[in-house]
Amino acid sequence: MTQFVPPAQPNDPIVDAVGKLVQSVFGHDRATRARTAAILLCAIMYAICCSAAYYAAQINLMRPFAPKLLWATSMPAYVVFYSLVRFGKTKHLKDPTLMLPQNLFALLAIAFAYTAVGPHDRGVVLVLIALVMVFGMYTHTPKQSVQIGVLAMLLLGLSMGVLAHIDPDYYPPDLELLRFELMLGTVPTLIFSAYQISSWRNRLSAQRKDLKIALEQVQQMATHDVLTGLYNRRFMQDRLEDAVKRFERYGERFTVVLIDLDHFKRVNDQYGHKVGDQALMAFANASGIVLRETDIIARWGGEEFIFLLPNTAAEKALIALERLRQTLATCTVSENVPQLRVKFSAGVAVHDCVTSLTHTLERADKALYEAKSSGRDRDVTAPPDKP
Repeated sequence: MTQFVPPAQPNDPIVDAVGKLVQSVFGHDRATRARTAAILLCAIMYAICCSAAYYAAQINLMRPFAPKLLWATSMPAYVVFYSLVRFGKTKHLKDPTLMLPQNLFALLAIAFAYTAVGPHDRGVVLVLIALVMVFGMYTHTPKQSVQIGVLAMLLLGLSMGVLAHIDPDYYPPDLELLRFELMLGTVPTLIFSAYQISSWRNRLSAQRKDLKIALEQVQQMATHDVLTGLYNRRFMQDRLEDAVKRFERYGERFTVVLIDLDHFKRVNDQYGHKVGDQALMAFANASGIVLRETDIIARWGGEEFIFLLPNTAAEKALIALERLRQTLATCTVSENVPQLRVKFSAGVAVHDCVTSLTHTLERADKALYEAKSSGRDRDVTAPPDKP
């Protein structure tokens, strides 16, 4: 039975418009969107607090000039914060969300609001300190969390003491002392909690970084040869199988080159395994210089190497091998044996018809054997495979 496939629906212009609006307001990348969202959330909270301040002034809980001053300072400040974050001016900073400047501004606003609220109601303002600490504990370092908490206590304590001394009728010393004692009993607990959470967050971040590095090292060990830094046989086997699938699906032919270093055992016996290792690394380095970025080089085993050359005819592969020989002819393998040069034999096989990977590798291996048996230091191309 033929399955009914509904026709593709055109994009909804309303959805597109909303998406463009969201991007224009919050930014195009995820990090910027998260930062601008935090800025706008704080701005909304300030707007709510300013509205509450207007209402408090109407019912005589706050001095009339205070709401206007709060609104005139907080909204322009958040326009600046938003603009800096939205247009990427803070990306290079350690605090790209500008949370520390926001906290400092909030503490000044809280201290001012405390001075403007009536004698019997200004204790409500102290609750806002907890809000500032909560916002900061997820972005600040442990040291910054402590600094913000201590600064809050100093600002409010100073405000209480100075105002109680200047105007004891509007700021009764007994009430100010009571509020100061309550602040001393609660804010240090908030500081400790903020310090602990910041420390846990930092440790978790460090553990994630260590885990990422460890995973990268494991990945490197699983896919690369330790000595030469080239890909290993397992990785190349997977890439070869992928190349076969691409050929079967898209017709992208590829060339396989099997290489064996000439007289490598003699080098080990005569000069030692250290020089032998240097010969392997010299060949790997020269191959990386000569071949293209799209070509894949791997150590196939011992002194054997394999090249996977996508979309490459045999003639082009032979040209690359000749360039490799020329490079190796001028390459000093070991300072202890300056006259030593690396030479190699190569078998070339083009995978250009539907056949198994094993068969293509066997053709390249036979061509390599022919190159070695006919004198070494040469390349042999396997005859075209029959469909």
